[in-house]
Amino acid sequence: MNRPLTDDTNTDSKAAELYDFTVIDPDVCHRARMSRDERFDGQFYTAVLSTGIYCRPICPARSPKEENVRYYFSAAQAEHQGYRPCKRCRPELAPQSRHSTLSSMLEQVKGDPGLKVKDLAASLQISERQLQRQCQDALGMTPKAFINQQRGIFARQYLIGSDLSVNDVAYLSGFNNLRSFNQHIKSQYGCSPKELREQQNRPVDNTQSYDYRLNYQGDLNWPSMLSFLRGRQIPGVEYVDENSYQRSIEIDGITGWFKVTNASDKKLNINALNLEIYLTDYSALDKVVRRVRHMLDLDCDLEQIRKTLSSDNRLATIVADNPGLRLPGCWDIFEFTIRAILGQQITVKAATTLAGRIANRFGTPVTFPNSLSAKVDNLFPTIDSMMTQCFGNSGELKDFQDLGITTTRQTTLLDWLSFYQQHQHWFNPQVDFEKFVDLLCQQKGIGPWTAHYIAMRGVGVVDAFPAEDLGIIKALAVDGVRPKKKEILQSAEKWRPWRAYAAIYLWHSLSN
Repeated sequence: MNRPLTDDTNTDSKAAELYDFTVIDPDVCHRARMSRDERFDGQFYTAVLSTGIYCRPICPARSPKEENVRYYFSAAQAEHQGYRPCKRCRPELAPQSRHSTLSSMLEQVKGDPGLKVKDLAASLQISERQLQRQCQDALGMTPKAFINQQRGIFARQYLIGSDLSVNDVAYLSGFNNLRSFNQHIKSQYGCSPKELREQQNRPVDNTQSYDYRLNYQGDLNWPSMLSFLRGRQIPGVEYVDENSYQRSIEIDGITGWFKVTNASDKKLNINALNLEIYLTDYSALDKVVRRVRHMLDLDCDLEQIRKTLSSDNRLATIVADNPGLRLPGCWDIFEFTIRAILGQQITVKAATTLAGRIANRFGTPVTFPNSLSAKVDNLFPTIDSMMTQCFGNSGELKDFQDLGITTTRQTTLLDWLSFYQQHQHWFNPQVDFEKFVDLLCQQKGIGPWTAHYIAMRGVGVVDAFPAEDLGIIKALAVDGVRPKKKEILQSAEKWRPWRAYAAIYLWHSLSN
């Protein structure tokens, strides 16, 4: 059960926790904003009565007196009450709330800005009547008002953060027509979309790409993340240097490219990455953003993970010495499963080379505008594409011969294509984890290591743990004596439900 945001301990020594958004404690919020505690960023917003502006708790502006402020759990709630977003701390850049219900509502509206109230209720598995009552009691607004306010917030983000046309912004934000879009923005922000964009004094950008700010809470060890991804980059598909990660992408039949660089500024209390995106159709923009956030693990509760793992003396020092270490995910689950199978019993470098050869044989060459700094030229094949090329009736059939892959592994890959196509619905974080591992291990050539590795980095199961991994065994060795699998699993019980993060920390300790 979620706990309310209460004053049960000093916020300087305890991270923000999950809470019931029907209850808000002004005392806790007051101390969080006065100390500019970044752990509360995105968990509530401070509205100032005298100025009519609302801010994030980390806003660098001078803090107003307590009697002049009101607190809200969402930006939509604050704007519904008539407050305008602060131009200094930019509330639209705040990380997403950790509250499960509010977060689920935001995710549903983000995934489909044109969402109807009945669809939102169905996605939350409650009746429309329950949703109406809960929203009114908790947020002081109807679900329809919440959805409309969020559409306006999304639109403002696009208007001030991109060079997309106003028509495209209206479409991406879920408005049926340009007229209703203009009326809504003028009502919500007191100016037209064009005037809102001009207020930002944004330079003209002719790169044909879109810049998007990826905010996150807590620390992020960006160099370590890049180092991990660099050692596993697929030639032609991914490119990683000392400062950035970039790759080619395909989603819903739309092709594109993105590049991620660090955009943090400690002086301004900004924890963020910059995502530069190019797409042939920007209707997939929000899906790309959500996938990248998952890939870089930007929405994890790092403080809770650190606290749990640090309770074990063997991990405490490693955790303390490596702040901001996160769980690297993947862009595409199918692509990652192929990479994981190739990585069985060979070096990381060898597996990466083989993955590049598969991408070259089965993938699709792609070109991007010269104005982009793209250093990739190939798309990794989709499951449907590989099935067609390996088994379909598309002219010359292709296989894995002459790529340096063993005969046994070639058989495993061919079997895997059919298995994956039939069981794609299993590859999601909500699936029963134990059944998922058992299902994968029933496939010839797939063992516990591969199943857990796919679960932790491909699917995003935070409790997956490849106990038989040689790196983990080495990291847990004492005076040269390596522990047995049973001993490792017994020790790992203390790390639940964050065993996947324990694996990352243990691997990282070896590189150190």
